[in-house]
Amino acid sequence: MTTVVTYLFSLENGDEHRFEIQLDRPAADTHAKNLPSWTTLANNTCPHCPLPKSAGAVCPAAADLVPVVKRFSALASVVGSEVRVITSEREVRKQTDVQTALSGMMGLILATSGCPILRRLRPLAQTHLPFVTETEMVYRMAAMQLFGCFLRGEPASFDGLRRFFADLDTLDHAFAERLRLAAEKDASLNALMVLHARAMIASFSIDRELARIKEWFGVA
Repeated sequence: MTTVVTYLFSLENGDEHRFEIQLDRPAADTHAKNLPSWTTLANNTCPHCPLPKSAGAVCPAAADLVPVVKRFSALASVVGSEVRVITSEREVRKQTDVQTALSGMMGLILATSGCPILRRLRPLAQTHLPFVTETEMVYRMAAMQLFGCFLRGEPASFDGLRRFFADLDTLDHAFAERLRLAAEKDASLNALMVLHARAMIASFSIDRELARIKEWFGVA
């Protein structure tokens, strides 16, 4: 079972960056003293954040993104890069721009952070699929939702998934304001926007994509 996902960036200017994401890492220290001010919980707090707003508290998702933002804050989103995503089972390689590759890696980091809202995405993180298409995203999220209903003994329904997409929309808008304070250029911010756009496209296209997926199962 994959426990570490490695992202290797080989930028067109010759720079290389390596990130190893531990899927089951401990949650970030939410009272760390050495983190930048944009990570504080009181700074652009998500309206639906359930975490206690104690003095000096830090957003756990923001804390986990600090190394990424530091590395890419001065980089433009359209810079080209060869990206390799490596797990113990396989390697995926793609030539793309930085924002596209960063969006997938940031999504993985956020889903495995200590954020109680994004925790619902952990099943997808455990089976991480880089450079996912719209249809693949809907299929994976729909499967996650229905399998979760089965395991919890609940009736199969997409209602919870639609509510979660709404929660993601709210969270992404607030989190973008955090990143605006941290980034010199737009790579990390645009990566979040790409991630947000994919989630919103998936939410709006569930019915259309499910109709396509039905054909795979021979269901009219």
